[in-house]
Amino acid sequence: MKILKSVFRFYINGSIHVALAICALIQVTFMKFEIPNQQTFLLFNFFGSIAAYNFVKYSKVSKLYHRRLTKSMIGIRVLTILSSVLFLYFAFSIAITTLLYMMPFFALTILYVVPVFPNKKNLRSLAGAKIFIIGIIWAGITVLVPLLYVGESFGLDFLIEIIQRFLFVVVMMLPFEVRDLEYDAEDLETVPQKIGITRTKVFGSILLVVFLLLTYLKGEILYSAEILSTILLTIISLFFLWGTEKKQSEYYCSFWVESVPIMWLIVFLILENLFG
Repeated sequence: MKILKSVFRFYINGSIHVALAICALIQVTFMKFEIPNQQTFLLFNFFGSIAAYNFVKYSKVSKLYHRRLTKSMIGIRVLTILSSVLFLYFAFSIAITTLLYMMPFFALTILYVVPVFPNKKNLRSLAGAKIFIIGIIWAGITVLVPLLYVGESFGLDFLIEIIQRFLFVVVMMLPFEVRDLEYDAEDLETVPQKIGITRTKVFGSILLVVFLLLTYLKGEILYSAEILSTILLTIISLFFLWGTEKKQSEYYCSFWVESVPIMWLIVFLILENLFG
């Protein structure tokens, strides 16, 4: 049992789970636009996500405590280095134009943690901006870049998908903001700090309703699976949003909430097989 717990912690703390969530969202995008077999691009993003998230989470820890790293941190460092190498390997199979499309989101990720603003501030420390910056990064990485990578023309459905993904990610970040209430500095001005936990849940619910209704504005919905999976995703997201409390289990956010994109992909796959 101890071994299983250690493996699970490494899976979560090493950002493997969040990388799978990002790849799940990319695959959902490909399925919605009927784009098959993009394994190279998915692997490129999987390893890039592990490297990027571990950089965000552990850059300070590794710098300050590199002489006293625990076995877990040593493993995470090895995983990060290996993921970075594989990310660069798959990058050689990706068109230069696609890499250029990704550059703004790479830059945002770096600026999120590196203090480049006055008073040694980074983007994360800007009042009220944290979840919206993450929403922009995830919408770009899981919708904009993948569709540009395959040469999809920019149109109404493309734009709606970006807006929906941004709204979805912002809502999924709200449980994390509630969890971090007792740790976040007051000058961060997170949504729960500004309006309280209950109003945060109401705010997230409104965003999810908008997210759902936007589906019906698309010029052409190719699958009944898309409509039904979006409805089910909205219900699942509402469940986790309203189940969020200030004091929550250790893995409520880092495993269960971050599993929602994977649940979306699974639901989409099942419904697509049912409806052909």
